[in-house]
Amino acid sequence: MVNSNIQRRGSLPLVPDVASFGTCELGPSTSATLRYKGTKPGREVKPGTKLRILGVGDSITVGFLSDRNGGDGNGYRRQLRDDLSEDEVVFAGSETMSGTMDGNRFGAWSGQTIQYIYDHIGPSLKQRPNIVLVHAGTNDMNPSLDIAKQGNDPKGAADRLGKLLDKIIDACPDATVLVGMIINTCDEKQSPATKEYQQLIPGVVRSRKDSGKHILAADFTTYETSHLQDCIHPTNDGYKLFGSYWYDFITQIPKDWIEKPVGDDPDEDGDNGGLDKNIPAPDWGADPVTPTTPQKVGDAYLNARPVETYTCNAKPIWEAGGQIALGNVGRNGDWKYKKNWVEAGKVADGLKRDPRYVRLHDMNGDGKADYVWIDPDTGEIRCWINNLPEPWSKAGTNDDIIGSGAGPADSIFIALEDYMVVNKNNGAVKIWWNYGPDDGWANGWKFVEGGEIASGVPHANWETLRFPDINGDGRADYVYIGEGGALKHHLNTGSVGGQDVLFLAQGGIATGAVDDISRLVFADEGVPLYIDQGPAKTLADGISQKPESIRLADLDGDGKDDYAYIDGDGAIWLWYNRGSGDTSMLIDSLRFADMDGDGTDDYVWLDPVTGAPTVYTNYGYNTDDKAFGYQWIPLNDGKPIASGAAPASHVTFGRINGDNKADYIVVDPKSGKLSVWLNEGQSDNSPDNWKWVEVDVDASGLGPGKNVRIADIDGDGWDDYIMLNKKGGTTIYRNMFMNPSEEHSWKPLPEADAEGISQRPEEISFHDINGDGKADYVWTRPHDGAVFAWYNNYPNQPAWLPQGQIAQGWTSGRFVKWASMYQKRFKKLAKPSTSYLAVRPSDGALAVWFNGCRFGDHGPPTEIPSHVDSKSASIHSFSNGTVPSAPSNSSHLLANTSEPLKNASKPIVKARLRHVT
Repeated sequence: MVNSNIQRRGSLPLVPDVASFGTCELGPSTSATLRYKGTKPGREVKPGTKLRILGVGDSITVGFLSDRNGGDGNGYRRQLRDDLSEDEVVFAGSETMSGTMDGNRFGAWSGQTIQYIYDHIGPSLKQRPNIVLVHAGTNDMNPSLDIAKQGNDPKGAADRLGKLLDKIIDACPDATVLVGMIINTCDEKQSPATKEYQQLIPGVVRSRKDSGKHILAADFTTYETSHLQDCIHPTNDGYKLFGSYWYDFITQIPKDWIEKPVGDDPDEDGDNGGLDKNIPAPDWGADPVTPTTPQKVGDAYLNARPVETYTCNAKPIWEAGGQIALGNVGRNGDWKYKKNWVEAGKVADGLKRDPRYVRLHDMNGDGKADYVWIDPDTGEIRCWINNLPEPWSKAGTNDDIIGSGAGPADSIFIALEDYMVVNKNNGAVKIWWNYGPDDGWANGWKFVEGGEIASGVPHANWETLRFPDINGDGRADYVYIGEGGALKHHLNTGSVGGQDVLFLAQGGIATGAVDDISRLVFADEGVPLYIDQGPAKTLADGISQKPESIRLADLDGDGKDDYAYIDGDGAIWLWYNRGSGDTSMLIDSLRFADMDGDGTDDYVWLDPVTGAPTVYTNYGYNTDDKAFGYQWIPLNDGKPIASGAAPASHVTFGRINGDNKADYIVVDPKSGKLSVWLNEGQSDNSPDNWKWVEVDVDASGLGPGKNVRIADIDGDGWDDYIMLNKKGGTTIYRNMFMNPSEEHSWKPLPEADAEGISQRPEEISFHDINGDGKADYVWTRPHDGAVFAWYNNYPNQPAWLPQGQIAQGWTSGRFVKWASMYQKRFKKLAKPSTSYLAVRPSDGALAVWFNGCRFGDHGPPTEIPSHVDSKSASIHSFSNGTVPSAPSNSSHLLANTSEPLKNASKPIVKARLRHVT
């Protein structure tokens, strides 16, 4: 970064100090060693010539410990830059320190020797500094050979230093190299070798200077050890003095030695270590769906099998069985985008302000991107609300200003509506939470400062850092781009709407496919799976405008990003995205439900378009199955047993009439209304050899279908209606269907409602974990599949009893399913407890952890509450008595007809539990 403290020319001239007259050219006979003279700050080194300075060395050059005890983290560089206030100063180097100054670069590595510096200095030298400051060899003098890896002999270190200097001179022949006679140490074991090494340095330098090289030794031996805090590293004031030493030596360089630097200054993406060139390829960990042996499956099955009617009074004991199903029932989408861009023309006139700072973000949470302009100097936010197709309107109450700003525009990131400021030197993030319009706040918009939410990681800076929602969980993740467009991911696992942000390192998630990272954008985030879409123009033909003028954002609220061009006035020219693509995976259509009423949940795959169910009944552990020891038998010869009534994403199953068979339920995606077909079981006289009866269950719905759950809360064997709010709280209606004493089919059950746990509804489900016949409240943690449960205590209070974590997790939460794996063996047992299944998403293969209870933890027998006298009710008296007709050719064999999706993402099973530091 260019020195911001340059004085204006034409000010009063500085009075030269005595040392200023000693800058005549050093001839061959002149000493090659510079001595500290205490030159006053502010002396111009060479008028009109930029000083591009590279510091080379170890932890002292890095500035180790300079960020402690109120230090600024800049090492000696801030003081050196300030002392050189009359010169334009840029620091070079491939490495950075997380200090307070801009451009805090160097080529140095803590704890490393001269040999290591030699091996790694190349990228820094490519930045072509015109002054190189070398202070190296401290670690080579360390008594411990674990640190002094090449030995601690001073002569050997001097030889290695010479080779390092030759490398620097060869790469930067235009530069002047100053070589520090390293500072003393108060470590009595290290001091003798240090002093001997100091005296060898002038000779190493002189031999190269005498051959015509622009190189000088710089004597740091007068730097007193009282300025050291640990006998090695300077104190905060000591670093300032260190910088003044370097400044003094620089002023003594002959002016005609200092040439203009070659090439451009270091790019801004060099901050905080620059581009990461070592992002590992994605490591999804071991596949949890791994075959064992039929014997192991059988042992696990029998060990966990319930032997009586009981409630388990403790956490489950999970018996690992390994793989129990091959999968390959159903198909994946092709994951290919079919482009269809509809030109809308100019949709916003713009603000006639610098178009580089126009951004498109949904600021009010209505699902449509609004027009945002960030002031380049202050970060002030101007916003116009997207009312398309109606005119745009000013946001807030202060003209169009909604926030005063907290830093330059380049440091501002807006992710999922919130306002963040990034420190480019260390990747740290401060946040202001966006609560939207509020007349009670300044500018009529509520922003609440949230402090630092991430302390940063190396290589994350303004150019490389992004905040996309990689896994589609509604949380902005911390992702930086490395060399070639490779991605390193830190998953946001904080609570929904909460301020407890926690980032977990996931390692590399993409190897990359671009050289210019400025052209890389994220759009329609939601799954860490990357499928090559083909050559250029596969997604969009483009409009021959510069990439930096293009924005991808959802301007019509349909969930797909549109293509917007920002012209010179800041106006928006728009192409709506009307394209399509089948991004389904086999797991998306997979359900587990008891289709034949025997107590075990069967394997059900729904056609993604029609919802037609293909069923394999669960026969449990069976020695006849030589592959896994677990048997699945296809119904209807592997063909669907119904024509389907809605896309698979709208279909679930539940026991609506209490006969233990899973009924087919369509949940309206907008209203949550239920449409139900009762499962009457196998019937040779029915279409698809299975009988279904459509009934009116009078369930008009309470909200979005994706938040509806169907589960038995009161334990009567009839599944109830549960609506989850955005924080996991419930509104429960008890199923009173076919109960003659009730006027309505659903009765509010507020005494069983749960307040919620501030986690996403998508991560919450209801399953009987402890075998009491009632569905418990289960949260499956998304990044590792760990399970937390609240046991259902209804009708007692409190209604939900926290159990904490009940399973460690064996795969990504998205790949976890639940199923009852045991037949109903006792009349009083409504349905056996559910077990944990890991699903391979691309082919539907299964591994199981059977849900067992430790001997001695069994509670009293399960008591099933009464629902209705079944003799007094008729299914057909509550239905229209019709069987839905099946469209011709609607049923077809899906098993083994489609190849699994290639390159499909494997589950993340080795999530590293580490906060961003």
